Amino acid sequence: MSEIRYDYLTDNWVVIAPERERRPHDYPIHVYPTKSTPSKCPFEPGKEYLTPHEIFAIREPGTSPDTPGWRVRVVPNKYPALRIENQPERKRRGIYDVIGGFGAHEVVIDTPDHFKHLHNFSIEEMKELLFVYRERMKSLYGDKRIHYVLVFKNYGREAGASLIHSHSQIIATPSIPKNVDDEVSQLRKFFRERGRCYLCDEIDYELNDTKRIVYENEKFVAYCPFASIVPFQIRISSKFHSSDFSRISEEELYSLADLMRTVFKKLHKTLINPPYNMFIRTRPPERPYPEKPDYFVGMDSFFHWHIEVFPRISVWAGFEIGGGWYINPTSPESAAKFLREVLL
Repeated sequence: MSEIRYDYLTDNWVVIAPERERRPHDYPIHVYPTKSTPSKCPFEPGKEYLTPHEIFAIREPGTSPDTPGWRVRVVPNKYPALRIENQPERKRRGIYDVIGGFGAHEVVIDTPDHFKHLHNFSIEEMKELLFVYRERMKSLYGDKRIHYVLVFKNYGREAGASLIHSHSQIIATPSIPKNVDDEVSQLRKFFRERGRCYLCDEIDYELNDTKRIVYENEKFVAYCPFASIVPFQIRISSKFHSSDFSRISEEELYSLADLMRTVFKKLHKTLINPPYNMFIRTRPPERPYPEKPDYFVGMDSFFHWHIEVFPRISVWAGFEIGGGWYINPTSPESAAKFLREVLL
């Protein structure tokens, strides 16, 4: 029997449709080229001259910027959506509002290995990547014109990746994106009504209920949300309250790397190399906000950073696009069970 579930975090309704239940092998198998030519890839060691000058890198001692010897490397996007040189001025154009294309758009080259991806990273490699995410976020927030930094990863053609070599992206914007603002509003509302962090409550409930847990360690947990928008959606968060990913400690980075390595291995083996989008949702930094003078009051108490993983194995059609509701043909309980029980 189908069920309509409400996701408080995103203020969305989702139809969980067991009559249309799909098991992992019912979804398409995604086989990406393994014979691509690394020599033509601009992200390969020795091809540093094909990218803009590096901004940041984890390197072997004694190696110089824009040369081989790096383990994770960050460069400006060659075809940026936003540019730091532009001005974030708001203008009227007839009945329309326009803001200059100010911001930043960076590419994180996750590994020097052309054929390595998150599902076969070591814990140390995953930790270094998370470290780079944290450091770039902190650095970009040093520019007070930047109001939000979104770290995200597209894996596979269906998820928007244009190159096989594993990479992530970072986009910094001059205003808070709508999805982030909506989440802030929902979390603030819950805190004002109940005096607690919503995600702390959600995580406590999921840990006690156990049906949707994928994997946990001492500090972090991964689970399929109760109202998962897409099949096999995974939410990753800390068991302790923390609002800002950029403040994560070295010890916490290692624990998170352990969890993420396991989660991506499970996802890869269960769905046989699915395309996915991953992003980090963290609190916005405090900036002048004349329209909402109380916007940041108490935010450290009610916002709880988390990571979302959205496998791109189903297609949104007219109902989802036209109605704003979603139909999920695999219940989160079934998805979590498949992921939890897969042998690595």
